[in-house]
Amino acid sequence: MATPAIPMATTSRSELVENWRVLVGCILAMMVGVIALPGAAVAIFMSQLQAEFGWSRTQISAAPSILLGIVVVMSPFVGWLADRVREAKLLAVGIIGIGASFLLFSRAGGDIRLFLLGYALMAIVASAASTIPLARIISANFERSRGFALGLAMVGTGLSSLLLPLLLVPYAAANGWRAGFVALSIVVFVAVPVILFLLRGARRADRVHAGPATLPAGIGLAAAVRARPFWLMAVSFALITLGAFGIQVHFFALLADAGVSPTRAGVIASVSGITLIVVRVATGWLIDRLFAPFVAAAMMAAAGLCMALLGAVGAPVAVLGAVAYGLAIGAEIDIIGFLVARYYGMRAYGRIYGILYAAVLVGSACSPLIYGMTFDRLGTYQPAMYGSAVLLVVSAALLLLLPRFPTGHTERKPAR
Repeated sequence: MATPAIPMATTSRSELVENWRVLVGCILAMMVGVIALPGAAVAIFMSQLQAEFGWSRTQISAAPSILLGIVVVMSPFVGWLADRVREAKLLAVGIIGIGASFLLFSRAGGDIRLFLLGYALMAIVASAASTIPLARIISANFERSRGFALGLAMVGTGLSSLLLPLLLVPYAAANGWRAGFVALSIVVFVAVPVILFLLRGARRADRVHAGPATLPAGIGLAAAVRARPFWLMAVSFALITLGAFGIQVHFFALLADAGVSPTRAGVIASVSGITLIVVRVATGWLIDRLFAPFVAAAMMAAAGLCMALLGAVGAPVAVLGAVAYGLAIGAEIDIIGFLVARYYGMRAYGRIYGILYAAVLVGSACSPLIYGMTFDRLGTYQPAMYGSAVLLVVSAALLLLLPRFPTGHTERKPAR
């Protein structure tokens, strides 16, 4: 079988320069994708929805949980499609589905069942705008600087986490949540043609020629799932989002309970975006030079410490919740794409990534519900925060158990 590879660039820097349009397109797609916007919208509008319709926080939290649960089911199928269909087309379909759904949500009534059904229907289409096709694009177009490129691409969610609180929170406070959904839909629709233009020259892994710096074609899905590293990664990644994702969805409600103004809450929450950006760039740079599981374990341990301190002190150190989310989610998605390529190659990249990504989304779907039920029953988020800290530390321990990369899939070290 011919080995898929990228024509050799002289240095990591030249590779980034040659493929900058692809990289920018991936960043923009992450900013408006299924991970960045639907859950953030619920977080930003939660207090207003609760005040207008009388829905409980558990009920509202079910929206992103349902969405992510369906994306879990869809992820292996999206991975299968990504190995066969041009990734930019998948992204465009998913992003358009998100924009259309936001327009419909702006007309929502007081029936929580219809609101949750809308999120379920959105998930079916929006799952195509996940990190699965994006990670495949990056892995197929970058070799020497793959880790750094993955980190830069995933900065998109950090930019969304930075800009949405600063811009959308005060806008929704002044104009209402319905206008907020309309504004989001406009942003999404404008982004689609720009993304397609930027990604039009992206290479597919199965359509480039072999070279001296190649990554072997890799192993199939069946062989991958029989190996211990696959399950260590699946459990660890699920625990990370189970511990970290809920704080994002409930963060604005937590700050509102403490009497923090919407403008101030937006500034505090934007720290998660800044942390995401810094962590993703730093993680990408580090995993090109150090053993990636060790880098990820350090990030998860630090995130666990921040969550423990947030649980102990509360709103006065709310910024630590934003930092914890940025550390955990900022490192995790980058690491998944990098590890799949290094352990298994590109032969079944989309399918293997899709299953591991599904494990991530299982944790993401459950976490907001756990936070919501904790608050509705106990009147505080504190037990959920302590539980999150424990889960993040356990995930760090599991990452430390991962073996060295197989020599048969080891790529040449990046040029310094």
